[in-house]
Amino acid sequence: MEISDYPALYHAADKESLTAQQKFFGTIFANITCLILASIASSLDFHSKWISIAQAIILLAGLASSIYLATGRPDRIWYNGRALAESVKTSTWRYMMKAEPFDANLDVRPLFMTRLKTIFDQNKSVAKSMVDFADGVQITDYMRNTRALPLDQRKALYENERTVEQQKWYARKAQYNKKKANSFFLFLCLLNAAAVISTLLKIAYPDPKFWPTDILVTCSAALLSWIQAKRFQELSSAYSLAAYEIGFIREQLARITTEKKFSLFVSDAENAFSREHTQWVARKDE
Repeated sequence: MEISDYPALYHAADKESLTAQQKFFGTIFANITCLILASIASSLDFHSKWISIAQAIILLAGLASSIYLATGRPDRIWYNGRALAESVKTSTWRYMMKAEPFDANLDVRPLFMTRLKTIFDQNKSVAKSMVDFADGVQITDYMRNTRALPLDQRKALYENERTVEQQKWYARKAQYNKKKANSFFLFLCLLNAAAVISTLLKIAYPDPKFWPTDILVTCSAALLSWIQAKRFQELSSAYSLAAYEIGFIREQLARITTEKKFSLFVSDAENAFSREHTQWVARKDE
């Protein structure tokens, strides 16, 4: 299934979420950079007013980024937008697979549109800023054509394009975040070790006016803040558990032979797909 085959509401929420994510991490990176540059300027003992002015400007920029993070809350827009997009996606797959609550053989398009409207109303804090795709189609031709397929074809499509694809995505993300967690932790240890060595050298050789100890300590604190913002280890664990859970659910698909059982299976699978993200959003709001 191509991304373009999803409802317009999904595209709007997905774009809003990605934009907010970029703003969030971009602002954190800018804030960290300002702190490091200010530390470097403070270590340059040249008694120059221009360096002091530059340091003041840098600190003001850091303050502005902190205020934006506290008031603009791009992190909430990011996660709430993602929750909106994922809710639309799971409802779309339920509709296409004739799963609850769209398992009736009647025309359920009004019911699907009501579900989208409910999702939209529950996320108006994000939806009010979504200006793209407002004139898009909510029920695409692909969605209608897929829903009309026989059970066997829908089962095959759901396995290949939903369960397998989701399992691979979670497994890939788990490995990626694990590698990042290890790499950044190693880098953090090296920075702290360098700060310790710099301190010991300063004790042994006090004559040089400049030792980068303060800069290294600031870099260590900045890197730790970045690691906490990214939450590599936490994401790795959550994604790994989700991948295993999807694998267990996937094994049940071969034994399903009726529309009723398939409807229940899709409902269980979609609940599993959304559980990890729902819990993550809840943790972010704590």
